Amino acid sequence: MQVVDRLARRHERRVRAVLAEALERAVAEVDRPLRRGGAAVAIDRSAVAEAAPLLLEVAGRLRDARPVPREALRLSRSLTGDGAGPLYAASAHRSEYPPGTLSRYARAILAICDHRVPLTASGRLVRG
Repeated sequence: MQVVDRLARRHERRVRAVLAEALERAVAEVDRPLRRGGAAVAIDRSAVAEAAPLLLEVAGRLRDARPVPREALRLSRSLTGDGAGPLYAASAHRSEYPPGTLSRYARAILAICDHRVPLTASGRLVRG
C-alpha cells in the first residue's frame, strides 16, 4: 500500500505543479505582445491582469507542501483546462464573462484551500 500512496502523492505534486505553471504563464502572458494565429486559445488579458495577484497566490498555494482539497484541485484544473472558461477569451476584443469572474474563481479556490466557505459580496456561494 505504501508504494501506491507514494505514487499517488508524486502524481498529485506533478499535477499541482502543472496547474501552478499554467496560472503563472497566463499572468506572464499579459505583458507580452499579442500574437495572432496559432492553435492556442488566447487568455483574457484584462481579466488576468485584474486577477493576477490572486492567480499567483493560487499558484503559490498549489506549489506549497500543504494539502490541497480535491475541490480546489478540480476548480484549478477546470480554470486552466477549459478553453471556454474565464481564464481565456473567445475574442481578443471582448470577454464572455462579467468583470471579476476570474477573481471570484481564484478567491473560491483559496477559500476552499483554507477551509472557508467561499462567498460573494452578496453572500451567495460561489459555484465553479
